[in-house]
Amino acid sequence: MVTLNTLRNKGGVLLAIVIGVALLAFVLGDMISSGNTLMASSKMNVGTIDGEKVSTQEYAQAIDELTEVQRITTGREGTSEEQSEMIRMQAWDLMIRNKALKPALTAVGLTVSEDEMVDLLSGAEPSPIIAQMFADPQTGRFEPLMLRQFVASVEQDQTGQMAMFWNYLQGEVGDQSLLYKFQNLVAKSAYVTAFEAEQMAQIEGKTYSVNYLVSRYEAVADSAVRVSEGDLKKYYAAHQGMFRQEDLRDIEYVTFEALPSAEDYAAAEKTVRGLAADLAAATNVQQFVAMNSQSTFDARYYKPGEISGDLGAFAFGRTSLDSVYGPVLDGDRWTLARIADVRSMPDSVRISNIVVPAAQKALADSLVEALGKGGDFAAAAREFSADVQSGAIGGDLGMMDPQTLAPQFAEAIKGLGVGAVKAVTTPEATFILKVTGKKGESEKVQLGVINYTVEASEPTRNQVYGEANRFATAAVSQAGGFERAVNEGALAKRVATVQPNDRTVGGMQQSRELARWAFNGEVGDVSEVKEFGNNFVVAVITGVREQGVAPFEQVKNDLRTLVLREKKGEMLAEKMTRAGAGSVAALGEALGAEVLTSDEVNFQGFMAPEVGFDPAFTGGVSGIAKTGTVSKPIVGRIGVYAAEVTAERANPTDVAVEKARLTAEAQQNAFMAVYGAFLDMSDIRDTRYRFY
Repeated sequence: MVTLNTLRNKGGVLLAIVIGVALLAFVLGDMISSGNTLMASSKMNVGTIDGEKVSTQEYAQAIDELTEVQRITTGREGTSEEQSEMIRMQAWDLMIRNKALKPALTAVGLTVSEDEMVDLLSGAEPSPIIAQMFADPQTGRFEPLMLRQFVASVEQDQTGQMAMFWNYLQGEVGDQSLLYKFQNLVAKSAYVTAFEAEQMAQIEGKTYSVNYLVSRYEAVADSAVRVSEGDLKKYYAAHQGMFRQEDLRDIEYVTFEALPSAEDYAAAEKTVRGLAADLAAATNVQQFVAMNSQSTFDARYYKPGEISGDLGAFAFGRTSLDSVYGPVLDGDRWTLARIADVRSMPDSVRISNIVVPAAQKALADSLVEALGKGGDFAAAAREFSADVQSGAIGGDLGMMDPQTLAPQFAEAIKGLGVGAVKAVTTPEATFILKVTGKKGESEKVQLGVINYTVEASEPTRNQVYGEANRFATAAVSQAGGFERAVNEGALAKRVATVQPNDRTVGGMQQSRELARWAFNGEVGDVSEVKEFGNNFVVAVITGVREQGVAPFEQVKNDLRTLVLREKKGEMLAEKMTRAGAGSVAALGEALGAEVLTSDEVNFQGFMAPEVGFDPAFTGGVSGIAKTGTVSKPIVGRIGVYAAEVTAERANPTDVAVEKARLTAEAQQNAFMAVYGAFLDMSDIRDTRYRFY
């Protein structure tokens, strides 16, 4: 019978499929992660989708359902913060799918009928989700019997978990099919002609030897170029697409770090010296280390040369087993150690195994008895082992480090000689093991290492918090606010641009709360003291950037840089044209510019050799009609180029292959363009940052 335990073995498959299906977020996630601030009346909503408000309660319910799906498929109760964030994103994607995408697709006639669903769930060629979820683990092939057993067990499950999971699975199957239809519909609208493919194959199939020079923009002083307000506005109006932005907040902040004081170092030294005395007297080193170290006990055994430095010298040059290393202070960390165990063991062992399912205990017992008396292990493995892969080669698992085995298996083979047989019983199966070889037997040492990091004490943290709080009070209460408080305190100010769903700010771990605060405030707001690990932070909101085209004043400085470059390009291009030289060498002499050469310029490249990233250069060279002539000025991102092709080499490109590549690229671009337009029309406003 297929149970929830069986499904847990497929958990990774399901989660991968769900992530892939969830609104095609694998290529479009960034397009749906932004939003605008809602009015106060909508503060209990996490956003709107196609005009419909999404309440916190509805969103939380979707999260709970997906969390339950993950629990069922993995068997684990808790989730990490990273997993929780993934589930929240999936829940939001699922809502966009249900509230906007599916209704829109239905309106244009794209649906999944009942007959299609039957075929997808139980037909000869089922959905990839079903085919992978109910596949034979040995062969990887879809097993209809496993599916039928699972469906039958749904009705018998009194908890309702399997029914919930089956309904969810059916929904994913239908949605995946619908999304494939949508993708294919858009993809078929993209077409590349044979002429286009031939032209691109011809252009991309040539490599050029080139003489060239560049007049860089920095060679022209900014003061030599006149840029008016009208020039900036004209450029802004013509290039508004360049200035589209998502919701962003600009903040400045000051960090007060809680570092250990001299008293904290003294207290830590007293503690570790006491630990050293207790460690020397401990009867169970492993237990003592596990209880007192800030790092986990390392159970591995090491041979000479595998532990470096003074600790290695101690481990293999000790005078007695109860000797203690240290304590030694390195930076903020004290280290002390004692030998936990010394054991002679091989570097590697060769093992064969026979796996007998738990239900066949009688068979396992008889095999153990027969093989213990010298029976043919390889023949028994081929006939009886449930591990088909190793069974086919007589149960051989190859050479391995015995310390990489699971603890119960490592313990089972400890001290076994070559040819010895030992059984290990688990709830799932009996594993019959045979040691068939050993290599590199030597004495190895297990060390009990205690690491103790000196940390700021509570009084020290309180003192630093007090400093941060006084700064926050001054930043709010006095004229000049935050900036004046920074100057008076001679503090280092940091800046950051924050996105709505940022989990960290400025590299500070678990600083999500700072981003959430920034999106719930207004320009000029100063935060209360926020604690992130050893950092106490006070911030001020300096800018609010709303989704859409950035206002002219906001991007004015960027505009000036762009217009300056454009005008310098015009000036340098005109200067090259006036020089009128018949070769790049002559032009270089007239302009006082260095002439460069390259034999590897190709249209598919993006670099101007010895200059930098500048696709305009490679495009301009590929457009030169005749070898031996100087190109028109090529205006790029680094400067203005003049180029002369001295030779070209043909690298034939298959037109059919090129057409296939261009078609795939066109189809992907078409889908992303259509989907982007759909999201814009759906007016998706994501304000989950208010709560998460």
